[in-house]
Amino acid sequence: SPLLTPDLVLILLAIACGAIGTVMWRRNSKARRLGWSSLLGILLCLATVSGGLVTAAGGAALAASSTALPDVTALPDSDSATACFRATSAVRIPSVKKGLCNQRMRMVQDIVIAHLFGGAVILPETVFSREGCNFKAECYGQYTGMIPFADVYDVESTSRALAAVGVCTMSEGAAATRFQPSNVKLSVPASKLSLPASVSELQDFAETYQKIFLGRVWSVADSTVCCTLVVPDSELAVRLLRQVAAAFIPAPRIVSLATQVLERFYTRAHEEAATPVAIHWRGQSDMAASSHALNITAYTNEAARMLAPLKPLCLLILGGASASELAEIHARLRPAFGHRDHALRLYSKETLMPGIKWSRHFGGYDDLVGMVDLEIARKVWTFIGSPFSSFSVIAATMRALPCSPASECVDTRMVPVDVSDQLGRIFALQFPYTDDTLRDRCKALTRLHDWHKPGEWSCPTQPRASHRLRPGIARRGLQADAQSPSARTRH
Repeated sequence: SPLLTPDLVLILLAIACGAIGTVMWRRNSKARRLGWSSLLGILLCLATVSGGLVTAAGGAALAASSTALPDVTALPDSDSATACFRATSAVRIPSVKKGLCNQRMRMVQDIVIAHLFGGAVILPETVFSREGCNFKAECYGQYTGMIPFADVYDVESTSRALAAVGVCTMSEGAAATRFQPSNVKLSVPASKLSLPASVSELQDFAETYQKIFLGRVWSVADSTVCCTLVVPDSELAVRLLRQVAAAFIPAPRIVSLATQVLERFYTRAHEEAATPVAIHWRGQSDMAASSHALNITAYTNEAARMLAPLKPLCLLILGGASASELAEIHARLRPAFGHRDHALRLYSKETLMPGIKWSRHFGGYDDLVGMVDLEIARKVWTFIGSPFSSFSVIAATMRALPCSPASECVDTRMVPVDVSDQLGRIFALQFPYTDDTLRDRCKALTRLHDWHKPGEWSCPTQPRASHRLRPGIARRGLQADAQSPSARTRH
């Protein structure tokens, strides 16, 4: 008789599946639940046992039956399981001492590079914030507060959204189990690829660096680098960047508060029969006093010119504004609205929900309070941003995703004023939030700053065919967007 009977093999493999489940349970014990990835592993193992047993003379052999495998597309984390299965390395994303929107820009670009090089990503466990500053000029750059990443973003929802784009997220522990930790960075001086780089350049080097980073945990750059790393130079590259930017889902209490503010704002606008518009107001002294040297008079005049045709207007000021600060802004905008009474009404989350002490509610972390405003900017029907602000650019980038039906489309505009260091022009090249095309984004960036790129840096907006994102890179959502027309966000 054979040494291993089918029944005995079945029993032994069932025990093995139990062991796998135990290991996965312990690995996920921090979350105190059995994750879908663990369940998928057990199901696959049991499916192999139950559906793949065959016998042969002199012994028993196992063969996997494709019909016996579960339908992984029915599982909520199937995108994540697929993305993680394909990952050949992992990219550790550091926290940078910048505002949360600047940090998000860095994270988005790290994720795009990891995606192009076939890597998973390790999101930071903490992020930085100003603490008790209230955005005053004297403490504007003091990022001393550290916030758990989960207080800013819904980790599970963000991971699922990234997985839908084809990006795997891993914990530090899971990455260390699968890959070898290292201090290797893409941005080292001896690197063949210098940053910032266009997506075309990254694609040219993808195969080489995928081999270099194979089986490793690595980084794009250290925590002092921010925030220009990637230049999207094709339609698909722009859409990939937009999808990654929009994949960061705010923590539930941020979403809840933003929803409440918007509901009250829309109610006021309806009662006053006025047009509801939100503006990220950056005509404050900190922008004028800093190295950005904003011309506040020019900014105010251009904002008023844009807003006046919308009267009667209910204007929601984003970025935080007390009743006295609203009165000051109203006085500066009022001349553009003529002598008609009630032509302009100003609100802020602070005046719409006066019972909340916003800074205290979020532990004194200024940038965390600002995430409520960012969620409002993402959702509001009409948003006017300041092009030199990372907040406005991130909001506009998220709002630039295709929309359907047309009733769901939103209106996004920018006050046409830049700061002295031309941040607005740089952001527009790096995080395109309109469908305008340029002949060459890299050359345009080179004229704005000396990036110390070797030779002539060129990235035509319509690159040659070999530089287009390959199907393996431009996954389901990107491929569908590229091939099927849909309603676009109005700008």
